[in-house]
Amino acid sequence: MLFNSNDMRYYYFNPISKQYYFPKGYNQYPIFAKFYQPYKVSATLIWKIWQSSSMFRKLFSTKHPENFLPIEQLKQYVTPCSILTFNMGTKGVEKKISVLGVERSTDTAFYLKYATSVLACRNVFNEGNVLEQLSHLSFVPKLQFCIHEENRFTLIKTTVLNGEKIKYYPIDDKILSILFILSSQKIISIREYESDLMCCFAHGDFCPWNMLMNNGDIELFDWEMAGQYPLGYDLFTYIYQFEFLVKKTMRFELIIESNFNVISQYFIFFGIVDWMPYLNEFSNLKLKLEKEKNNYELIKPYLQLKEQVSNF
Repeated sequence: MLFNSNDMRYYYFNPISKQYYFPKGYNQYPIFAKFYQPYKVSATLIWKIWQSSSMFRKLFSTKHPENFLPIEQLKQYVTPCSILTFNMGTKGVEKKISVLGVERSTDTAFYLKYATSVLACRNVFNEGNVLEQLSHLSFVPKLQFCIHEENRFTLIKTTVLNGEKIKYYPIDDKILSILFILSSQKIISIREYESDLMCCFAHGDFCPWNMLMNNGDIELFDWEMAGQYPLGYDLFTYIYQFEFLVKKTMRFELIIESNFNVISQYFIFFGIVDWMPYLNEFSNLKLKLEKEKNNYELIKPYLQLKEQVSNF
């Protein structure tokens, strides 16, 4: 929204979930069209129709966005001539609001993440803390501020990475290079998972939807889950989250078989030949974390993965 504008109209997408809110005039800023990235064919079709038809958008709009969006809470942290789009987040105990904005006087994009629940505040605060320590890495957004009002809200503001969203990227030397760089970072985080196995710093949600491609280089965002994890946690997350959430397959033996070489290459870098104990540790930890979030979509496949790994 443009805070000094009299026309407060916001368009929401999709018409049922109302998860994304775009302000009037959003299409003057190409960066806003990248805010939503559909993965399914049906969502892609609806998104194209929504973008191309002003009449269709008007059917799904509101002139009172303050009834749905935390405009009053956020406007004190951005300039009056800022224009904002909102992602209201996925329902659940970790729900938070993501905001992509442009400061019109300088044409500078920025990103906000706003949380109010206890768990979401913890996650956003962790992201701010981690980003501050990772400011020397080129593929990470730069933290501008982190505000943590205990028992009220947590808010971070960062720069916006310049890459294009990707739906999937095969695991190659670029992916492995990022994993090796992250493993060498000495970061203090609120996420420290103890294990008898070797541990290292990890992104924690290392998935294609948290990556951008910028002139052939991969950029990485959404660092809420970052911390110390058993070795291989990011690599296994990249492999299995995509299989379970996007492909919606549970081809456990085929998944291991098709990724065997790259998994072995990763662990040999650390001097480890038998990496099956690390896959077992990963499956145990993922199952624990998904249960804590009541994420039933992933509890079943990770339970089955745990059982499958125990049979090897």
